[in-house]
Amino acid sequence: MTMRITGMSSGLDTESIIAELVKAKSQKKVTLQKAQKKVSYQQEAWSTLNSKILNLYSKTINDLAYTTAYKQQKTSVSNTSIASVITGKDAVNGVQNLEVTSVAKLGYLTGAQLSTNGAYSKSTKLSEIAGSGIDSEANVTFSVTVGGETKDIKLNGDATISDVVEQLKNAGINANFDENNQRLFVSAKTFGKEADFALTASTDGGFKALSALGINIKDDLTWAQYEKYAGFGDISNPEAKELIDNEVARQAEILQNRVLNLENEIEERTKKIDAFLKEYGYADEDGNLNASAANLDTNYQDLLNKKEDLSIVPEDETEEAKKLREESLSEVEKDIKAYEAYQEEVSKRDSAVEEKTYAEGQLANDNAAIRSSVEIDMAAKISFADRIVNQGMGGFTSIDEDDDATATRILGQDAAIKLNGARFTSSSNNFEINGLTISVKAETAPGETVTLTTEDDYEAIYGTIKNFINEYNQLINEMDKLYNAKNANGYEPLSDEEKESMSDSEIEKWETTLKESILYRDSTLNEISNIFKMAMMSGFEVNGKTMYLFDFGINKAGYFNAADNERNAYHIDGDPDDATTMGNADVLKSMIANDPDTVISFFTQLSRKLYADIGEKMKSNDFSSYNKVYNDKQMQKEYDSYTTKIAEQEAKITAAEEKYYKQFSAMETALARLESKSNALTGLLGG
Repeated sequence: MTMRITGMSSGLDTESIIAELVKAKSQKKVTLQKAQKKVSYQQEAWSTLNSKILNLYSKTINDLAYTTAYKQQKTSVSNTSIASVITGKDAVNGVQNLEVTSVAKLGYLTGAQLSTNGAYSKSTKLSEIAGSGIDSEANVTFSVTVGGETKDIKLNGDATISDVVEQLKNAGINANFDENNQRLFVSAKTFGKEADFALTASTDGGFKALSALGINIKDDLTWAQYEKYAGFGDISNPEAKELIDNEVARQAEILQNRVLNLENEIEERTKKIDAFLKEYGYADEDGNLNASAANLDTNYQDLLNKKEDLSIVPEDETEEAKKLREESLSEVEKDIKAYEAYQEEVSKRDSAVEEKTYAEGQLANDNAAIRSSVEIDMAAKISFADRIVNQGMGGFTSIDEDDDATATRILGQDAAIKLNGARFTSSSNNFEINGLTISVKAETAPGETVTLTTEDDYEAIYGTIKNFINEYNQLINEMDKLYNAKNANGYEPLSDEEKESMSDSEIEKWETTLKESILYRDSTLNEISNIFKMAMMSGFEVNGKTMYLFDFGINKAGYFNAADNERNAYHIDGDPDDATTMGNADVLKSMIANDPDTVISFFTQLSRKLYADIGEKMKSNDFSSYNKVYNDKQMQKEYDSYTTKIAEQEAKITAAEEKYYKQFSAMETALARLESKSNALTGLLGG
C-alpha cells in the first residue's frame, strides 16, 4: 500500500479531490458489482429450485412410471401376539393357516452361586475356590463344543476365573462372571439348536474346575458328548481318527498362519534394527556391521552416565550455560531412547525367531508333533468319558429351579411352524416363505390356528398417488409464487457504502425483497412450469377411453376458490386432509377398490410423460448442464464476465488515481519552490 503525504504546500484536501475526480469510474465499478451480485442471487434461487425439481423427477415421478410402485400388498395377522408379517413383492394373495409349535431359544447356562458373602472375584484362582480340590499344578483341561466343533481349554490351578471367562469366549461362546451375584453366566452367541454349546471335562482337574465354577451341568448336549467319546473305545476308532485328523489340520493351519505372521514381524523388526545401526554408525549402507558395533553396550552406558552428569545443576550456572546444558541433555535423552528402542526390537525379534523355530518344528515331519499331542488329548478324552458314562462317575453341578443357589440351563432350540400344514424350522424366529417374512413371538395353544390374510393394499396405492399430488402441488405453488412475485423495481443489491447508512433490519428487509422477486416473470421459469402444467392436463388412453385427472376425482379448486399462487394445485375429492374437497365423494378410492388396473395404467402414463418432458428439458447443451432446467453455464459465464470487468475497472481507477497524484505532487513541488524563492526575496528586502 502506497503511503502519500499531500497538500503540504497548497493546503488542499488532495485525497478528497482525487476521490471526486475518479468517482465516475468508481461508480461504474459499484454498478458492475451490483449486477454481478444480482446474477449470484439468480444462481442461488435457481439452484434451490432445481434441486426440488430434480428430487421430484428422479424419485417420485421415476418410481410412479412403473407399475411395481402401485402393486402393494399387506398381510393381516389374526393374533399379533403370536406372529407378525412383512409382505414382500413376491407374496401371493390369499388366506393361510399358521401354527407355531416352538420358538427359537438361546442356549443359556446360569452357574450355581459360588459364595453367599462375595468371597470370589474375577482374579480368584481356581485353586483358591473352597472345596475345589485343585492344586496350583493341576491339569485343568475341558472342552467347549459348538455346532459339532470342539475346542480344548488347557489351564492349571493358578488360572483365575477371569482366565476361564476369556478362554470360553475364545472358544466361541459368551461368558461373564458376575461378582455381585457370585455366578458365572454362559450363553451361545446365536439362537437355535445348532448354536448351543456343551462343556465337557477331559481330566480330573477340568471336571473339578467346572464343578468349582458351578457350570458342570449334566444336560442332554453334555451327556451326548461324553457318550460319543466313551463309545470310541480308543483312538483307533474311525470317528476318533477323523476328529484327530481335523484337529491336526486346524492346529497346523493356525501354526502356518502364525509362522507367516512371525516372518513379517521379524522382517519389520530387522528393518528397524538395521536403520538404528546405520544411523548411529555401527553398520554400512548394506547393513554390514563394522568394528564399532562391539562398543554398542559401552556407548549406551556412556550415554546413561552422561545423562546423570548433565542432570546435575551447578550452583553458579548462568542462563546461557543452562540453555546449553539442557540442549545437550535433550540430545542425550533422545539417543538413549533410540538405544532402548533398538534393544527392545532386538529382544522381540529374537523371541519371534524362537517362536517361529518352535512352530516350524511342530509342523515338521507331516505335523508329527501336533498329531502326537492331539492323539494324547484324544486318548485322555476317551478315557475320561468312559469313567463318566460307564463307571458312573458323579459330581455334576445340581440343577434345581426352586433353589436360588443352584444352576439353571436353557437348551438352545429352533423355531418350528406349520404353514398350511407344511412344517418349517429356523434357527431364529424369522421365516421367509413365499414372499412373506414371518416373525414368531409365541407358541400357539393346542388346536389354535392363526390366519394370515394377504391382499392388495388399496390404502397404500391411494397413499402413493396422494403423496405424488402433494409433492407436485408444493413445487408448482412455489414456482407460481416465484414467477408472480411482487415486482421489485428500484431494488438493486446494496453497496458497502449504502449499507453503512442503514440498520441491520433495513438491510435484511431490502435483500429479502430483492431475492424474493429475483425470478419475477422469468421466461425459463415460465417454460418449466408450463411443462408440468401441460403434462398434468393431458389425457391418456385406458381400455380404449381417453381419461384425465378429473375422471379420478382430482381437480383444481377454481380461480376464485383457490388462494393466490395455488390456482394450479390439484385436490383429491374426499381427501380428509384437504379442507377444499374433504366433503366430496371419494372417487379415487372407489376406483382403486373396484378397478385398480385402470388407475395404475393412467398414473403410469402420466408419470412417464412427466419424466420424458422434464428429462428433455434437463439435457445438457451449450447453455445448461445435465440435470439442470436453467441455463447454469450461461449464468456462470455472465458471473465470470463481471469478475473480469470489475478487475479491469479497478485497474482503471488505480491508473487514474496515480495520474492525479502525480499531477498534484508536481503542483505541490512547484508551490514549495515558489514559496522558498518568495521567502528568500523577502529576506533580501529586509522583510
